[in-house]
Amino acid sequence: MREAEVQSIEFDSRKVKPGALYVAVMGARYDGHDFVRDAENAGAVAVIVQRKVATGLPQIVVENPREALAIIGPRFYGEFDELTKIGVTGTNGKTTTTFLIHSILAQAGRRPGLIGTIYYLGAKREKATRTTPELLDIFKIFKEFKEHSIDCAVMEVSSHALKLKRVEGIRFDVAVFTNISQDHLDFHVTMEDYLRSKLHLFSLLGSEGYAIYNRDDESSIMIEAMPLANKVSYGRNGGTDIGGRIIEQSLDGLRIEVRRGAEKFEVRSPLIGDFNLYNILAAVSVGVALGVDTGTIIAGIEKMEKVPGRMECVVDKIFVDYAHTPAAVEKLLRAFRKYTSGKLIIVFGCGGDRDRDKRPKMGAVASSLADEVIVTSDNPRGEPPGQIIADILRGMPGNNHVVIEDRAAAIKHAIASRREKDIVIIAGKGHEEYQIVSDEVVAFSDSAEIRKCFANLR
Repeated sequence: MREAEVQSIEFDSRKVKPGALYVAVMGARYDGHDFVRDAENAGAVAVIVQRKVATGLPQIVVENPREALAIIGPRFYGEFDELTKIGVTGTNGKTTTTFLIHSILAQAGRRPGLIGTIYYLGAKREKATRTTPELLDIFKIFKEFKEHSIDCAVMEVSSHALKLKRVEGIRFDVAVFTNISQDHLDFHVTMEDYLRSKLHLFSLLGSEGYAIYNRDDESSIMIEAMPLANKVSYGRNGGTDIGGRIIEQSLDGLRIEVRRGAEKFEVRSPLIGDFNLYNILAAVSVGVALGVDTGTIIAGIEKMEKVPGRMECVVDKIFVDYAHTPAAVEKLLRAFRKYTSGKLIIVFGCGGDRDRDKRPKMGAVASSLADEVIVTSDNPRGEPPGQIIADILRGMPGNNHVVIEDRAAAIKHAIASRREKDIVIIAGKGHEEYQIVSDEVVAFSDSAEIRKCFANLR
């Protein structure tokens, strides 16, 4: 094999420049081996592959190219041992929990960075391309963090990333497991595989790392049986390291009592919905694990005003939220039921080419807990929107729903038909600013549509 000087590492052939080492990884839709010739033509000097390919470049054949990235990435970009790495996984609550942790660490005088569903935040803010980037991209982000003296990385870690080994090679200082409920069965097929993939985060903890988990969730039994050096549990019920209860809640936020051993303290948060108690307790637990004092933890939580697209009030009593699972929709509607003296109206759909089994379940939950349901389209991708809606309707035997396939028209209908005391929730997309139709990404924002409706009403 001839020698080659590697000037960069890429797994995307479109980003290859002269001097690059191209790593052919297997994705959900594409096989990197199919693009080796493109990488060669773009100036790659060598390739890492899982099987031999036809190329004039030196090729290194390994069992798993993604795992190879975990070895060569730190050698190329440098080690990141001095960076405190906090990973948060779970079906629901990851984004809000990471925002809360970020706020606590900033309040503590640390310089935290954020990697998650909404954006990547370091010295600058970039829109996220996926919840958890590919491992090579994570190393690139870590390198930027290091260059700008950022000392903590708070990350959402998806089940896809864990199963596809996108975070192998990272040793987390803190790992948080929020909860488990049905989602992504198009990818994982079974709940057992989904849970096992999530739990893998704990195996990536450093030897003195902290495992933080929700003791009220069904996953806690398996977590407590794991041989982990340091565990911190949180929840509403007794027997937890960090406990909490809601003293008062309204559309203005939450007032919470937090218990840590014999110590009790109050926290006020502008976040709404009783399920945010768990997100706050998870963030408190991280603060405790990292040695942040109580006053700073309280200040960090209270300073965090909102998370884009998470129970976000766009205009008076009209909210957008990212809820896209049966459990998330149920929690959302139960939370808002406490705050309305009028009707509770929800607009939602389900994504195409994704878990079909959850569609009628989401329909059933919406139909039973909302007064009015408007079933619409939500990222149909390669499926006919009408077929997706038909799947949702199988769980809706009642007559409190209408179908309006066009999402903009559905939002307009909900706003036009509401009365003064009603609450309207546009669910499923939250912060997203697009619709995926076939292979086309079309600009679309629930929040923008809501504002447009109000502008036209003036």
